[in-house]
Amino acid sequence: MQRWLAIFAGVFMTVCGHVQSALPEDPARGPSEAAVRLEEIVVTATKTVKATEEAPGSVTVITREEMENKNMRTADDALNALSGIYVKRSKGLMDATASVRLRGFAGDEYTLVLIDGQPLNDAYTGGVEWGALPVESIERIEVIRGPASALYGGNAMGGVINIITRTPQKLELEAGAGFGTHDAYRYRISAGNRFWDRLSIRLGYEEESTNGYPTTPVYRTITDGTGDVSGGYPMNDKYGEPTYWVVGDKGDNGAQRRSINGKISFDYSDTGNVRFTAASGRYEYDYGRPHTYMDTFEGYAIAGPDQRARFQPNDFISYTGISRNDHDTYTLAAKQQLGPVDLNAQVGTVQVDDRYTLESGSGSADYDDSPGSLKVTESESWFGELRGDVPLGTSHLLTLGVSYRMDEADTNEYDVPFYRSYSGKGPSTFYSGGNSRTWAAFAQDEWRIRDPLILYLGLRYDSWKVYDGASGEPGAEIEYESNTESELSPKLAAVWKPRSGTTLRASVGHAFRPPTLYELYRTWQSYSTTYRSNPDLKPETMWAYELGVEQYFFGKRTRLSLTGYRNDIDDLIYYRTEGSTKIRSNAGKARTYGLELEASHRLTDWLTLWGNYTYTDAEIIDNPNEPESEGKQVPGIPKHTWNMGIDTRYKWVKASVVGRYFSKIYNDSDNRDTEEGVYGTYEPAFTADAKISVSPLKWMEVSLAVDNLFDEEYYEYYKTDGRTFFVELTLRY
Repeated sequence: MQRWLAIFAGVFMTVCGHVQSALPEDPARGPSEAAVRLEEIVVTATKTVKATEEAPGSVTVITREEMENKNMRTADDALNALSGIYVKRSKGLMDATASVRLRGFAGDEYTLVLIDGQPLNDAYTGGVEWGALPVESIERIEVIRGPASALYGGNAMGGVINIITRTPQKLELEAGAGFGTHDAYRYRISAGNRFWDRLSIRLGYEEESTNGYPTTPVYRTITDGTGDVSGGYPMNDKYGEPTYWVVGDKGDNGAQRRSINGKISFDYSDTGNVRFTAASGRYEYDYGRPHTYMDTFEGYAIAGPDQRARFQPNDFISYTGISRNDHDTYTLAAKQQLGPVDLNAQVGTVQVDDRYTLESGSGSADYDDSPGSLKVTESESWFGELRGDVPLGTSHLLTLGVSYRMDEADTNEYDVPFYRSYSGKGPSTFYSGGNSRTWAAFAQDEWRIRDPLILYLGLRYDSWKVYDGASGEPGAEIEYESNTESELSPKLAAVWKPRSGTTLRASVGHAFRPPTLYELYRTWQSYSTTYRSNPDLKPETMWAYELGVEQYFFGKRTRLSLTGYRNDIDDLIYYRTEGSTKIRSNAGKARTYGLELEASHRLTDWLTLWGNYTYTDAEIIDNPNEPESEGKQVPGIPKHTWNMGIDTRYKWVKASVVGRYFSKIYNDSDNRDTEEGVYGTYEPAFTADAKISVSPLKWMEVSLAVDNLFDEEYYEYYKTDGRTFFVELTLRY
């Protein structure tokens, strides 16, 4: 690690040196070129416009300028260097199960993700298809760490992420194209303008594709016997046992994403506005032809003296297929000021069509002729909210609101004649699906007790119901009874600014997450294990406690922030093991202790150093259904992460270098998967990315991005990519 830190520091100095040598000797700039730094505001933390220093929690706002300094392929790439967050994206663009994990919660279903205030968590798994979301339309991203159920209800146990799209204030034209490693390409174009100082319109399209690289080895179990084919290499399993012989890989894992998005905003009066946001995206991935390391696709590999490993053509394509996710989001929102009262209304929908095929042949069935199974999930959610912000005198701002959400999801399985095609499906062989609805009422009082002290008191009531649940073979489905639960989510937070540049925060609150339709009704099988749903699941609940301090020095050139928190989780939704069957149940309790440290220093107006460190001790403390998991780390979360970087921007040159480290991540609840360097494990890793952009003309920018700068090799379940390059040309007006 010391060697990497030394190299990383050297890269810092090299970038700084190159940038500085390219600049004029006189660094003075006129007022038109000086960086304009306005007070940073956030709307997500309280649902009202608030300075970040007064927000009742740990808040980060990612600006468009900061995102342009990164090689952002998907929206979650903007979040991968923040404290308190681990972004699971094992294969880059090809990762169809990427997720953003806040405060020790392993999955998107624990974090509420919004676009312009519209929930994006789908109706089926509660997840987010990050690959289908638009990137170039993003103006900023607001990240609220910690439970927010008092304002937002379920899915907000870990926090809230609000993606806010651009609203043009003048004529804006932009087009870009780039290419890079693995035949990757990216196209994007957008146009926007403001008319009559009232109407803003923006439309954009973006597309990206890569042929990818081999991510998945073909490994076979070593047995006694005589082999007849040489090649391949041995590989331990994730528990350190010398079990497997690698005979090939399952081919280049490619992917493609594209999105069309638009926004219309109309100020129909000096105090009223209505806006419509639409985004339609598609994400796809595929596997190319497999590769054999044995000069044949069938035989017995020589795995040692009197040892062999048998392989057949079907082994090279098993558990592969193609996948497509169509994701459509539409949001209509309005706001109106009536005297001192601000009224806000919003309605929207998220509609997802997710289909993927899985190879289902055996023996000699291969890439060109194997049959398969097709799974089609169609989900739809509708959301509406009405909210009013009412000032009471000079010291209180009361926020009152009601909301309603309705979810529906259906999954059908089919047999298909060819596993790399969606066509030719027969009748449905298995069905699962159901509906849920949640209505809620919430209130929050922002009480300015004195100028340096603000108290926030919030309370929300949610009533959740699931109904029309069923699963099984068509015509013989098991129909489940409806279930209703309700939850009160209070929160108390205080923000104290004892002096200029110093902010202290403290909060205690309750949060919950209702089970998803996937957890309630979706049963499936992998190899010899059956994963069974449970229609009687109850919501997970949590009490959370947080204390933080933020300090600025040298006229806000230096910032330090330290936040500590504790989460106590009950009714943890967990798999209970019964023989070869795993059944979801409210089986466990967990406790998370966390510490988040952030620091940044602006050396000059054009050079900033920053870094952060996160400690997350997420531990299962009680699980009678699996006692061996007690005292172990929650799977999917690293205990230690740190990020550090340098950003520079001067006239027509801007550059950044970002380094990221995460410690061991367990995939098994008993934490026995300790082996490193093998398929299926998550091992500690440090990587660095760099990007430099040059604007020789005001309307032109050329950039070079290098990801995995030091060509680090490691496994994040799959084998991660090596060093990659991407060159891009952008034209702006």
